[in-house]
Amino acid sequence: MYDIAIVGAGPTGSTLARLLGSSHRVLLVDRRPLDREHSAGDLAKACGGLLAPAAQAELARQGLGVPASIVSGPQLFAVRTLDLVADLERLYQRFYVNIDREAFDRWLVSLVPDRVETAFGWTLTALEPDADGPFLRFRTADGGAAGVRARCAIGADGAASLVRRLSYPLVPAPRRYTAIQAEFNHGAFDPHYGALFDARLTDYYGWTIPKGDKLLIGAAFPSSSTIAENFSALVERARECGFEFGEETARASAQVARPSSLLELCPGSGNVLLAGEAAGFISPSSAEGISYALRSAAALAGALEPGLVGADARYRTAAWPLALSVQAKAIKASAIYGRVTRRAIMRSGLGSIPAEAGSRLAPTVAVLP
Repeated sequence: MYDIAIVGAGPTGSTLARLLGSSHRVLLVDRRPLDREHSAGDLAKACGGLLAPAAQAELARQGLGVPASIVSGPQLFAVRTLDLVADLERLYQRFYVNIDREAFDRWLVSLVPDRVETAFGWTLTALEPDADGPFLRFRTADGGAAGVRARCAIGADGAASLVRRLSYPLVPAPRRYTAIQAEFNHGAFDPHYGALFDARLTDYYGWTIPKGDKLLIGAAFPSSSTIAENFSALVERARECGFEFGEETARASAQVARPSSLLELCPGSGNVLLAGEAAGFISPSSAEGISYALRSAAALAGALEPGLVGADARYRTAAWPLALSVQAKAIKASAIYGRVTRRAIMRSGLGSIPAEAGSRLAPTVAVLP
């Protein structure tokens, strides 16, 4: 019997296992083969791979520095923001660390103590409550079945968390979006993180991120039968805006949570707890989740360290600043995604970077061609 079984070995689960693995008997499970390098055909996370300042700060607080092998290029210091319906464009200064997301996840897993048992290629199929601790059933990498009992189960399995759905079906869940991200060959590019708004296609946003000799284009869409068509339309509109890229070479998708109120946050209770996006900890304005993954894992580890009894109450207290942050981001989202407010902000130029005369981002040519 394990003390703690962690379902999901992304930044949330691997950080939690690293922080707890020396003092508890821990099992870390993920359906991806995180014990080896990522290769074509493997499951991949549809993520732009940018470490926002909040994620950088939390890594520093935990005493971690990203190795050079994880860092991609170019490093990005500005967001090129485009409202494709109103034909508005602005440049805003921001500071990100550009990384290889799959390599980042594997690096975090490599930091987990050897004492932690891992099961990669395993997929959760059921979770059964029990007075002695939940019983978890998995489909193994070879197609077989396995059962595990733990004193405490942790759902770190993302927006579509099965742990949450099985354990807390009556708690309102954040609205889920489908994120699609494609990789394109490209030559010339601007070293900007592109943020694309087009309410004809999605009430969220799209993004472009240069990554080495590739360009990532992605977007998050509400569930519908036209997601693929809308994504293709967004790609074409990016071309029309001057983004230069060639043929598509890879594509991935993922579910993304977008909480709108504190009622949709669910850290869990008793012997089934949730962290990261499974709990609803993600920015509803930008879908930035790595900082929330790292911070919620640290909060949960601190709550579990004294023992499993009372850990849920300690965790709820420790996670309260995260909940307030999500709520603040929801308020910010109402301004960013409000058609009138976003366009008023962009037209005013408030907070934007003045571009050099003659560039397509100069105030005299803020309207797209």
